[in-house]
Amino acid sequence: MKEKLREIRNTLNRNIFVGARLESNLRSMGVASYIIMAMGVVMTAVNLAQRQYIVALSPFAFLIAGIISNIYAVRLKRREGAIIVTMIAIIFVLSYDVIFVDNGFAFLWTLMVPLAVAYMFSVKMGILISVYFELLFVLMFCTPLRRFVEGHYSDIVMLRFPLLYFFSSLLTLYVMYQYHKSVLIEIDYSKKLSEEVKRQTAVAEERSRRIEQMSFQTIQTLAHAIDAKDPYTRGHSSRVSQYSAALAEALGWDKDRVNDLRYAALLHDMGKIGVPDSILNNPRCLTEVEYDIIKSHTTMGGDILKNRIMIETAEDVARSHHERYDGKGYPSGLAGEAISEEARVVAIADAFDAMSSNRVYRKACDPDHIRRELEEGRGKQFDPVYVEVFTDLWRRGLLDDIIGSESKEEDTGMEVPSALLQEVMEAFMAQSAAEELDLTTGIMGRSSGESLIASTMQRESGCFVFFDVDNLKKVNDTNGHEAGDRVLRMMGDTLKDNSANSLCCRLGGDEFLLFIKDAARDEAEERVQKIIRDFEAKKNENAATAAASLSAGLVMCTPADPYSKVYNRADKALYHVKQTGKNSYGFYDIDAESSQDGLLDINDLVSGIRSSGSYEGALDVEYRQFARLFEFVSNLEARFSHPFQLVMISVDVPPDVAVYPEELEKAMYYMEQSIRQTIRNVDVLTRYSRQQFLIILLGTDSDGVKIAVDRIFRGYYKMNGSGAFSPSYSVASPEPSASGAPTCEES
Repeated sequence: MKEKLREIRNTLNRNIFVGARLESNLRSMGVASYIIMAMGVVMTAVNLAQRQYIVALSPFAFLIAGIISNIYAVRLKRREGAIIVTMIAIIFVLSYDVIFVDNGFAFLWTLMVPLAVAYMFSVKMGILISVYFELLFVLMFCTPLRRFVEGHYSDIVMLRFPLLYFFSSLLTLYVMYQYHKSVLIEIDYSKKLSEEVKRQTAVAEERSRRIEQMSFQTIQTLAHAIDAKDPYTRGHSSRVSQYSAALAEALGWDKDRVNDLRYAALLHDMGKIGVPDSILNNPRCLTEVEYDIIKSHTTMGGDILKNRIMIETAEDVARSHHERYDGKGYPSGLAGEAISEEARVVAIADAFDAMSSNRVYRKACDPDHIRRELEEGRGKQFDPVYVEVFTDLWRRGLLDDIIGSESKEEDTGMEVPSALLQEVMEAFMAQSAAEELDLTTGIMGRSSGESLIASTMQRESGCFVFFDVDNLKKVNDTNGHEAGDRVLRMMGDTLKDNSANSLCCRLGGDEFLLFIKDAARDEAEERVQKIIRDFEAKKNENAATAAASLSAGLVMCTPADPYSKVYNRADKALYHVKQTGKNSYGFYDIDAESSQDGLLDINDLVSGIRSSGSYEGALDVEYRQFARLFEFVSNLEARFSHPFQLVMISVDVPPDVAVYPEELEKAMYYMEQSIRQTIRNVDVLTRYSRQQFLIILLGTDSDGVKIAVDRIFRGYYKMNGSGAFSPSYSVASPEPSASGAPTCEES
């Protein structure tokens, strides 16, 4: 309860009016002040016309407050001043109306206060002023002081309005609190994305400094390495270079200028160094923020190449090859001849190669489609003269040798320094690994982290550590996935705090890797002990995470040891630790490996199993155990004729709809909860993939499957609403078809 109250207090203390939202709020306050002034003028006139001079004081006071608030909000841009003036006017004027105005109506103005104050100023102020007026109504309507206002209000108003105001304010403030929370989530997400963009810019700037002294030939090789970040764009830079040179020759440019363009075009995508692979190779529709990051490769490329190499046009081509002839391109919105001739040539070559090559999100376009796109882009996206010349080259078959060709190294007569190129590729790997962070823990994910650790182990000795977070499932089942995510964040923070001279990553689920470079056995043991102590201290701060613990398997290794061998040994060491009770660590001992299997204490083994928690409801297992259980159940079915059904449930994403990972995970969470509530204790469940679950339904026929799935889907829609996702299912029958393959029913 204390933690929940602390969360509410922290939420209310955070300001949502920052940046563009602050500007919008000031404009809204300005509009509100005009409304208050208009209301003041109208109501003052009405009351004066009716000779209600005492009542007329209230709207006149609001008129004055509206004028002063308008000056603060519109002219001075001082939000605090406008708030103070308005709050003073609300408190004194409406208090005056409630106590002294005898028309029996004035108290109703207070109903607008909670929503207006909570929305325009803050939820915290809305709470305070609602409490003030509630106390005022109780004091004036429900205490002996009521004799002063009995002549103004009926008994039923004095009896019931305090209750009405209380519950009306409570409902309004609850809704506004939820709105406040949603805005904070949006602000935090935007801040995170903004920080990511800043970090990518910093990466690009650092890369610019590091390549300042590189030779022209190394940069050329680097351009090909950029293409290699995505197998679908391999050879792209080379082909764009050749298309550009062919078009420039057809335009009658001299040889030196054509050669300069050839190399400038080769570097046109240099800025993709600073674009994360997760965005560059994303097969889905990009979000607006992701598209902005993609577009930033033009400015990053221009900045990297600025004053760096002997090709003067390289910076301009990298920066301007996505400008459009009609001025609707980026990054600068240049139009017509304001775009350099080189950039206009490369724009055509780049677009043509993009359309004629396979990409991660689509196959190569057919020639008729490409021809239509070039024709429709004449004078809009492309220079009308240049695109006509290019189309003529293509029509005459002069580009056929380039289309679909792989990258070709230019024969410069100079040798690229191999040591320098190796350094560049290692830097690429490190940068890529740093970019692909696990969002839950804040450390590297599996693919990038394992690659970087494995490559480092080929050069350096050290200690390889395999960590497992014990009882994570128990924490999830007992206290919810939010508590489980908190445990994972604690683990990530603990590894980052102890990452000196080491590399760490999340392997997946509750497993983590750590490689301590150049560490002796006692140094590695001391580091692991400190990690376990730090994790214990963090997880014991909260009762919801106290059940978690750490187990670790350690292996000392040299560059001569293959990564797979070291990994397996660390896994075995971790296995022995977990079999003897968890919450400890152990080094791999090759001499004891064969004998340790028979020396386990049975009581320790039972204790270790029991400490992992108990199951309630359907059996929920990892996919590897699920596969074994499926084989076991299949054998039971074959031997004893005990039927079962294997059902796959998918949460489908509509095409051409950008979906954030948090939204998909939320949908998957609701689907999992609905499955758990529907299937029986004898059934088996696992999460098979990012969007799919597998279920073994025992003793069930096809009609039973349809009933169960219908209940699951209804439960899902009840929890998640209609949403952007649509669930579907398929059933694999255990009975083989005529061809020997299992049959499958889909819905």
